[in-house]
Amino acid sequence: MTRSHPIRLGGAFTLIALLLTPRAASAQRPFPSDSSLRATLADLVAAGRAAGVVVGLLEEDGTRRVVAHGSPGAGGRPLDGESVFEIGSITKTFTGTLLADMASRGNVALTDPIASLLPAEVRVPARNGKVITLLDLTTHRSGLPRLPTNFSPADPANPYADYTEQQLYAFLSGFTLPREPGAAALYSNVGLGLLGHGLARRAGMSYEALVTERILRPLGMEHSGITLTPWMREHLAHGHNAYGDRVPNWDITTLAGAGALRSTADDMLRYAAAALTAGDTGVLVAVHDALRARRAYGTGGDSIGFNWIVSAGNERTITWHNGGTAGYRTFLGLDRAAGQAVVVLTNSGGNGLDDLGFHLLDPTIRLAPVPVGPAVATAYRRGGIEAALARYRTLRAAEQDAGRFGEGELNGVGYWLLRSGRTEDAIVVFRLNVEMFPDASNPHDSLGEAYLVRGDTGRAIVSYRRSVELNPNNTNGIEVLRRLGVRQ
Repeated sequence: MTRSHPIRLGGAFTLIALLLTPRAASAQRPFPSDSSLRATLADLVAAGRAAGVVVGLLEEDGTRRVVAHGSPGAGGRPLDGESVFEIGSITKTFTGTLLADMASRGNVALTDPIASLLPAEVRVPARNGKVITLLDLTTHRSGLPRLPTNFSPADPANPYADYTEQQLYAFLSGFTLPREPGAAALYSNVGLGLLGHGLARRAGMSYEALVTERILRPLGMEHSGITLTPWMREHLAHGHNAYGDRVPNWDITTLAGAGALRSTADDMLRYAAAALTAGDTGVLVAVHDALRARRAYGTGGDSIGFNWIVSAGNERTITWHNGGTAGYRTFLGLDRAAGQAVVVLTNSGGNGLDDLGFHLLDPTIRLAPVPVGPAVATAYRRGGIEAALARYRTLRAAEQDAGRFGEGELNGVGYWLLRSGRTEDAIVVFRLNVEMFPDASNPHDSLGEAYLVRGDTGRAIVSYRRSVELNPNNTNGIEVLRRLGVRQ
């Protein structure tokens, strides 16, 4: 489980980020004891991987357990199975289940074009006579991009709140598909938002009303939804970014089917139990139909059902999805053959703890290394700039994989400090980055920016000049020097 892509807070509800590396399979065994798991969570929180984490476990015999550790955020209730988290792109599996449910009722067919669920005046893009079907959308083969091309939030801290139905229709009408629908997988938030929107239109109700009626209420998921009820607000785990700052919740409206749901570990275990429970009536039929692999996904041997990723790492097959918003990272994984499930909910953005979920389902899958930037930021919060620098040097000295220590790790910490008004400490971090990467242009550029914030124009010019020497195409550095009256 080593493949990862950087999360883009304003653009993604999820991070399809992990690859199950084949290793020798081991016999299935019960999950760790509560005390052992709690110790693991304490280590992960101390390392800066999350502000707080709640883990839900579903054993083969139906036993459910919840273990929690860390902070809910200032003023929050202690973390437990009732703590509310944004689940981000795990919402997509609910949208897939709605598709399965409506197909079983005859409300839609998988081969229906999405255009048939939209107003007649909306022009949905096609290519070479091939239209985007509902199956294309739920398997990420629509050809639509990750985000709509007219996505320009007024508030980057709550980026989906003002994206309207009219904007969605305008995007569709003006977009040209780069390939035929069905030809290749390309993860698309707008595609799944469009699917949820279309299904809700066909049902004649809002997406939230539809998912509540067809899935949440039948499964007894009383504390899940999009709108925060008074109870949910009282039990909310406050979201934080990867560096530990509290961030606002997201309000996802038009694209709700891609990532708008909030839930608890207790409710997510109910959802997982439905996925592992035999049944031939009602919502269980739809849940199980959504899990079934339909098409290949990616290049690593994975497949995809109705938004569920199916990964065969060794002798075990794990069916899963994860989610990410600005302040939360979440994971739900099923070992259907073993009858086990794991829910991992964190109230921190960044890379999350997907690896913990996979590790609990298959102990041969190792936990990921400590993330460098968040670990340095955590040390700073606890002991100031000297502790942060010491933490970085200790991690680097002990790390065999120098590739994890790219210039972006310290740069991220430096900009976090700079945005927080801690300019002198930011300069210290940027200087260390220059020391570590003296021949890279960007660290010098960032140090120059910090000097300008301090008002130290002379040192800023020296840093920007060096940045441009190292990269003559550094247009930012060239422009800053021009504004400062420096001739190149």
